[in-house]
This record gives sequence, C-alpha cells and structure tokens, in this order.
Amino acid sequence: MSKKKALCMQCRQWSYDTNVCEHCGYIISQEKKDEIEQKEYDKLNPPKPPSKLKKAMEYLRTSKNPLLKVLYYILMGIWMFYVGIVMIVMYIASMAAG
Repeated sequence: MSKKKALCMQCRQWSYDTNVCEHCGYIISQEKKDEIEQKEYDKLNPPKPPSKLKKAMEYLRTSKNPLLKVLYYILMGIWMFYVGIVMIVMYIASMAAG
C-alpha cells in the first residue's frame, strides 16, 4: 500500500487510492477526470477526414514520380515565400505600432 492519502470531496473520507475513492467510488484524480472527459469528447466529436488539398499534397509528397515531387517542392517554395512576405509585413506593422 502507498503511504499517500487523498481526501475525497464527495464523502469527506481519506482514501489510500489517490485515483478513486475506496469508500464511494468518486474519482479523486484530476488526471483521471481529464482522461475520461477527453474520451467522451473524442467519442462525440470524431476527427474530421483530411481535405482534398491535404490528400493531394500528401500524394505529391510521397509520389515516386520525380516530376510530381518537383511540383510539390515548387508549391512548398511558393508557400514559404508567401509566408515570409506576410511575416515581414506583420513585423513592420508591429514595429510601427510601437
């Protein structure tokens, strides 16, 4: 047995089990509560399937055709250039604001 004890907020008795109360079965551990809540959330809100664009980009990235891979890297380069320009504009705007 563990020497740790936890106070149950439901029945106000001390329990040697720090996860679940031995007396009333109330969940004491916040980690256990969060885990159960996350399982319920995942059950009610299943993950969304990937979009067509995401599927296409994954296909281009993993393709054995070298032309498709080059197309993927060209598209990624254009995207990174765009993100860089946006970052520079945001940096200048934040510096102007003070």
